[in-house]
Amino acid sequence: MIIFFTLIPLLALVSGLLLYRHDGKREILRFDVVQFVYSFVIAPVMFIWIKSFFYFVLSKEIQPPLSPNNLFVIDTVISTFALILYAFVVIHSLTTSFNRKMYKDPLHDLFAHTEYFHLWFSHLTMYIGYMVLLTVLGIGNIFFPFSIVLTKLQFYGLFFFSAMLGTVQFMVVWLSNPDKENFMRIMKLAFAFFFMLHVGAYFLYSPEFTGRMSVFWVSFGASITSVAYALFAVRFEALKNIFDKFKHPQWDFKYEVLHKTRQEKK
Repeated sequence: MIIFFTLIPLLALVSGLLLYRHDGKREILRFDVVQFVYSFVIAPVMFIWIKSFFYFVLSKEIQPPLSPNNLFVIDTVISTFALILYAFVVIHSLTTSFNRKMYKDPLHDLFAHTEYFHLWFSHLTMYIGYMVLLTVLGIGNIFFPFSIVLTKLQFYGLFFFSAMLGTVQFMVVWLSNPDKENFMRIMKLAFAFFFMLHVGAYFLYSPEFTGRMSVFWVSFGASITSVAYALFAVRFEALKNIFDKFKHPQWDFKYEVLHKTRQEKK
């Protein structure tokens, strides 16, 4: 086991050095290919290795053995520190990718490049990733029910919670929408897709209408609420105005500048 743990960082280091000769040659999702691999392959592997290595040492090699609570605290501290390091790795990879583009073309539209990461890459990944996680937990609850007994009031309270969750879910997406791109269309399709997954799971497996399936019903309720907003929010001016009051005030400015910049280039 120790040999295995030793080989992982060694192989990561060697692969990183071999990959470096491709620096600045290609891009993946507008990241320089080397920086992309560093951020999304090598760094996550190293994060898992750090957690696994310290857990192995702390749980198997230390005498007397640590209690589960102590292991949890130490693992949390190590994971937090490793995540902070990972954040700096991603920042470095992003700014290095900008640097490569500017080196090749001093007139490169860095504003448009950063908005790609801000709107498309980060927002779509966060929002769709969240819905994937919630759907997996919800549908997974059908196969792994809880041993929870809820009163009728508590159970129906879950539906109020799911409606609030769906409202917040839609509002967060709405507030990120610049109105001048296809971002909202993609998110509406995502809402519809995950809603259909819940509907399919409901008809295929007929989950119980009890607290044992509470996560599924919360996930399903949030999905129904988000789809309802996506279908009807823009058609009710009063509701749209309420949502717009919370909207980021800088969206229109940024996209107005971006539009002018593109027009000037033409």
